[in-house]
Amino acid sequence: AFKPVGAVLERGKSVATIESPRFFGVVRTPFAGRLVDVNRELVDHPSLGSKYPYSRGWFAKLQPLEGDPLDRLVRPKAARSGFGDLIAQLRIRCFSVLPDREVSGIGGECPETLATLDELLRAGDDETVVHLVTDNPAADRDIPQWIAARRYAMLETRREGTLLHVLVGKRPLEAAAEGLQDSTHAHPTGFDAST
Repeated sequence: AFKPVGAVLERGKSVATIESPRFFGVVRTPFAGRLVDVNRELVDHPSLGSKYPYSRGWFAKLQPLEGDPLDRLVRPKAARSGFGDLIAQLRIRCFSVLPDREVSGIGGECPETLATLDELLRAGDDETVVHLVTDNPAADRDIPQWIAARRYAMLETRREGTLLHVLVGKRPLEAAAEGLQDSTHAHPTGFDAST
């Protein structure tokens, strides 16, 4: 839900709310301004906000109010460094794109897990991304074959101990081209059983 276009908002006030099965949050203004436009496409396709934050996923456009100093805004390079430090400190595992759903195949059989994955992908739109986690030793072989046979896209893989994490999409996403892929926190798109 968005505030109405034309509204005057103080710095730190809500311009929109985000609600999903896994998250509820508020988008706040970084400075005082007049709301000149909102991205109504997010109402029908909210995942654009996380998948394409630097292009199709923008939330709102603000015209700064006179007298509100913009020099306190953090520059992108400084923000990236600060967030990188925080991510390392908290041991956060970042993916190149935020998954819409998650399937756990821990302790389960691969065919059952893949059937659930297929149901989620079929039910979703073309931009659906599912995070699959499995400890099945046959996953290194079976998952890439299964994805290729169904013409889905393997967006990212990561191995953590005995667990294999795979991001699977209905089709390849352009998110990595937007600079979301950070090699210090996520493995490149594609399958690498050695990681």
